[in-house]
Amino acid sequence: MDKASRFDRMVKEKKNDELGLFEKYEETLAEIRKRIIKYKAKTVVDMGCGTGNLCGELSKEIEALGIDKSLEMLEGAKRKYKHIKFKIGSFSDKPFIGKWAGVVVTTYAFHGLNSEEKKEAIKNMIGYLKDDGRIIIGDYMFKNKAEKEECRNKLLSKKRQDLWEVIDGRYYTDLEELKDYVKSLGFKIISEHIVNFTWIVEIYK
Repeated sequence: MDKASRFDRMVKEKKNDELGLFEKYEETLAEIRKRIIKYKAKTVVDMGCGTGNLCGELSKEIEALGIDKSLEMLEGAKRKYKHIKFKIGSFSDKPFIGKWAGVVVTTYAFHGLNSEEKKEAIKNMIGYLKDDGRIIIGDYMFKNKAEKEECRNKLLSKKRQDLWEVIDGRYYTDLEELKDYVKSLGFKIISEHIVNFTWIVEIYK
């Protein structure tokens, strides 16, 4: 089974997901699709698009461009969705087309970036945006450092070092830090907690 098929099976079956990382996965994607429609976006860039699960359903109505660094994931996405354009690339790549997207979106990929890489990614995503466009991020986050520490202590007290290592091995966004950075760029930011570690964040002018 290839990487793309394994990913799709994992989010569907949610096996061994003790942390609930993929709880409400489909609902989260559906909520983000609803927001894309609400903002009447005709053009969408999906960063870290994986197998195209977010924009696939919308791709007949909107022009979608999926960007991912994994060729395997993109090949899986192409098999499923014929209307999306795909491109190999990453969050660190400068936009190759400026002020094009009504929405730039990323789901379940942002936690692969450290703090500095996140800042670079935000700037690059802004580069794709039309003046009235929005960035929508669906990903794993903590409100602040205190909440992360509380989570760590809780898991360690239950002797679940293994689960803490799953979290600590990635870069869950510190929402407080993100908000400060976004505001320093002159943008507004709103956030909504969905379930467990999953949040949806919007960034706009």
